[in-house]
Amino acid sequence: MKKFLITLLALLCITGCSNNNEKLVMVTEAGFAPYEFYENNEIVGVDIEIAKEIAKSMDKKLEVKDIAFDSIINELNAGKADMALAGMSITEERLKSVDFSIEYAISKQVVVVPIDSKIENPEQIHGKTVSVQLGTVADLELSTYSDVNVIRQKKILAAAEDLKSKKSDCIVMDYLPAQELVKSNTNLKILNEELFTDKYAVAVKKGNIELLNKINIVLQKLIDEGKIEEYTIKYSNDNFLKKTNSTLNNTLIQDGRYKYILKGLANTLIMSVFAIIIGILFGLFIAIVRDNYKNNKKGKILNFLCSLYVTIIRGTPVVLQLMIIYYIILKSYEINILTVGIIAFGLNSAAYVSEIIRSGIESIDKGQMEAGRSLGFNYFQTMKYIILPQAIKNILPPLCNEFITLIKETSVAGYIGIMDLTKASDIIASRTYDYFFPLMFIAIIYLVLTLGLSKLVNKLERKLNNDARN
Repeated sequence: MKKFLITLLALLCITGCSNNNEKLVMVTEAGFAPYEFYENNEIVGVDIEIAKEIAKSMDKKLEVKDIAFDSIINELNAGKADMALAGMSITEERLKSVDFSIEYAISKQVVVVPIDSKIENPEQIHGKTVSVQLGTVADLELSTYSDVNVIRQKKILAAAEDLKSKKSDCIVMDYLPAQELVKSNTNLKILNEELFTDKYAVAVKKGNIELLNKINIVLQKLIDEGKIEEYTIKYSNDNFLKKTNSTLNNTLIQDGRYKYILKGLANTLIMSVFAIIIGILFGLFIAIVRDNYKNNKKGKILNFLCSLYVTIIRGTPVVLQLMIIYYIILKSYEINILTVGIIAFGLNSAAYVSEIIRSGIESIDKGQMEAGRSLGFNYFQTMKYIILPQAIKNILPPLCNEFITLIKETSVAGYIGIMDLTKASDIIASRTYDYFFPLMFIAIIYLVLTLGLSKLVNKLERKLNNDARN
């Protein structure tokens, strides 16, 4: 356990010692073309071009982080990013948490409806069901409409799926992304009149006046030179979705989209493998502490802490634990985000693994412990040389099942910007405007992984049963 803790601290040090002064970190949600979207395995768009100019003026390297839109302000306040460019509007509520630059873009918020919709102008959305993206200015605006039923989705694409499946009557969203949406869905249209106009600005952490002044200088220069308008024309005209006749090509081949899946698969497996290692080591420690207290009444305080830990972890959602570790516990540390995922899922797994190991220990006849003590072994020596070797046979199958569960649990890693398999499907869907095929493909990968591992577990159980009979 001591060696494990030393190794973990060394890992944190290695991943946390990068010089943050050499880079400028921008946070966004890259599913909002033409402002930010994925193309050829990188994030591009109007906001990215602006951010590059800001970083260049400061002689820094730009780093772009892609997370959920409603987590962007948390990312700034936690010090995980320097600025946010995400088609973000200035509102009274947001001004309480962050500071904004001068406005750099004017946006029309429009209503998207089916071709055969009876809604002919924005005023007719009253009394209707409207889908919006959670946390956007459209969400905030419609919150003031007492007679509108608002469906809030994490992604604008999910809002589009609501409309296509007739769960809602319309969508309220930015005009430019709406153009791309209707271009790839010919059964949808944009109403001629906008619902309201909106302006976008760069957000920074409250009180970061020095950075804000530098950003404003660059923005004003880009506005005066007409560069932002050039960026908007470029990414609106040249980067609309290219329709193809092949679903497979559109989902996997075009723009190298299969690379997102390969990277997501690699990250999913890395997180799962290292998390289960942490879970086994820490879980073993917890199990022995609790068993020692139960049998010898030693380590009362440590037993209480371990019991409390298991109760809290098993009683709260893993996505909540992930966000608490990232935004609160590790708030002040510059740590590789994949390492954060490994730590979070490892600590979560430890609670469950500890119970698996503890049940394995309790399955061994009590006479085994007494026999070890009669040979002159202390509790820990008896546990090491007699009890655990026998318990391993009983706990290996459920440990393998815990690993299978862990692989599926990592699907929430995208909440803090980790590229896992589910995040990969979101990125592909944001370019194809079709959730079905990316989600089905990712589901098949998860199914293949879990079925393959399940067969290995079953084979292991049969082998252990045969060895026990022999």
